[in-house]
Amino acid sequence: MQTKAFILWIIQIVVSGAILFAIQIPLRQRETRIARVLRIIVFWLKPVMILLAALLFVAVDTGFAYQNGDELATLYLILFGDLIASIIDYVIRLILNRSKPRTEKTTGNLIRQAVLFTGCCTLIFLYGFGNASRITVNRHTWTAKGITRPHTFVFMADLHIGSARSPENLKELCRQINEQNPEFVILGGDVTDELTTYEEMVSVYNVLSTIRSPVYFIYGNHDRQPEAGLVGGRTYDDGQLAAAIQHAGIHILKDDYVKAAGGLVLLGREDISAGKERKPYASLNNPYEGQGALIVADHQPYDSGQLEIEKSALQLSGHTHAGQLWPLQWVYRYGLNLPAYGEFEKPATRLYVSAGLSDWRLPFRTEEHCEWELITLAGQ
Repeated sequence: MQTKAFILWIIQIVVSGAILFAIQIPLRQRETRIARVLRIIVFWLKPVMILLAALLFVAVDTGFAYQNGDELATLYLILFGDLIASIIDYVIRLILNRSKPRTEKTTGNLIRQAVLFTGCCTLIFLYGFGNASRITVNRHTWTAKGITRPHTFVFMADLHIGSARSPENLKELCRQINEQNPEFVILGGDVTDELTTYEEMVSVYNVLSTIRSPVYFIYGNHDRQPEAGLVGGRTYDDGQLAAAIQHAGIHILKDDYVKAAGGLVLLGREDISAGKERKPYASLNNPYEGQGALIVADHQPYDSGQLEIEKSALQLSGHTHAGQLWPLQWVYRYGLNLPAYGEFEKPATRLYVSAGLSDWRLPFRTEEHCEWELITLAGQ
């Protein structure tokens, strides 16, 4: 995210927070029965609006979400801060025995509430920004049939260069990957998105070309800018994207099998968003059948039909950002029964969904921090 846009977002948060607090002053100042009832109604509306703002910002590809993403993130943040501040204030009132009905205006209460609101919003902002800036390596060791020695490789997804990160952020990451000397690297989709300029797209693949190991790329739902019409149109076409990837020495896989290492076979899936361009899993023919353990890289972890019949050592996916904004991970996992983050055992494979390396639109997340995966598969 560019510095100017980030500063404007901070200003928007401050102004919107002041407005949200100001319009609630009449409810905050009085302790009449009507005021208390209205406060209860407003209090329970806030979680609903927080969840709605998070869903619209992260999970729904609409013109409104693309054009008003900053506003949705701002609404989420200030409502979240206001909700927590209200809970803390209520606890303080109980401790101080000030929850009894009072008819006079209480300036002291209002000042305390303003301090709590400002403090909570600030802490949530700092946590969300810091959490998005923090990138860690997740180390996994799993076993697989069909291999005679351990194999180590890297999986990273959801860089979203141009919206939440810049190509400059990747140089240190590539250096860290080279230090690990993996046998190969999988780029799990959404390296770029609809907000990426042509220059940024070219630049990111120039940086990724510094990875010394073989690199394999699969498309995500944003790389080819399918929703660019909502933000002014495409900045590069499919041919330019493919040329930049190939110029970097990166291999594009679209429902293709490749012998990635001596005992590992990699299937890179076309993304679900490609529609008919994505072949049914059952129709794919593995030319390396029986020659090693199979790894499947599929950007989105939502093809339940594939996961029911897929026979592989491991499927790696991204896309979800682990929800990005709390409590979306819970909504995905328990409300929609969708894999949001972590390890899932399927009938004949192990699915791992990464939290990803970046965020959608803004460098702000209140769910899991950003990560890339260093994976070792050992023989059984």
